[in-house]
Amino acid sequence: MSQHNQQMLMNWPERVWIYSPLRILFQKREMRKFLGIGVPQDRRIALEIGCGLGRGAGLIYRSMGFSHVIALDLETILVRRSNHRLKPELRANINFLVSDAQFLPFLNQSFDAVFNFGIIHHVLDWRLCLREIDRVMRPQGIFYFEEIYPPLYANWLFRRMLRHPTEDRFYEPEFLGELSNLGFHVMEGTKTGSKYGIIGAAIKR
Repeated sequence: MSQHNQQMLMNWPERVWIYSPLRILFQKREMRKFLGIGVPQDRRIALEIGCGLGRGAGLIYRSMGFSHVIALDLETILVRRSNHRLKPELRANINFLVSDAQFLPFLNQSFDAVFNFGIIHHVLDWRLCLREIDRVMRPQGIFYFEEIYPPLYANWLFRRMLRHPTEDRFYEPEFLGELSNLGFHVMEGTKTGSKYGIIGAAIKR
C-alpha cells in the first residue's frame, strides 16, 4: 500500500501533546493572532480540521461568534472524548465527527471559515487537503492556519519520535504558492519569512 493511500495517525509523543494543557494555551495565542487579522463577514458555520480533544472548536465558537462549528479528526477516540467533554448547552452549536481532511464529507461552498491549528504538515497529501479546503469554502471565506516546517519536526531529535509524512514536505513558498494557485489571497498580518513556520490567514476570492 502506498503512503498516499494510508492515513497518518498520531503516535504516543503526539498524543502527549494533544492531551497537554499547553495545547490549548498555544491555540488561544493563535486565536488572538487570527482575530487580529480579521473575521469573515458571514459567520454562519466554521470547520476545524484535526480537532484533537475539541478545545479548539469551543475556542472558535466563543471567540469569533460562529453560529455553528463542525470539527473533525481521524482518531475515533478523540472524537468520542470531544463529544463527551462538550457541555450540553453547546451540543446544538458544535459537532464532532471522524473524518479525513483529505476527503471532506461536505458539499461545495459549505463553510465561511476553516481552521487549521498545525495539522496539515501531518497530512499525507497536503495539496489535496488544501484543494478540499478550497472546495468547501464559500467565496470571501477565510482559511486560518498555523503550520510548522521540516526544521522543527524532521530534525535529528524529533524525526525518530514523531510520525510525519516523509515525501513532498512543504516550506513557505510551496504552501503559499498552492494557496495562491487555488485563488486565496494571503491577508495582511500573516507572519511570514520564518524558516520554522507560519501563522496567518488567507481569504478566498
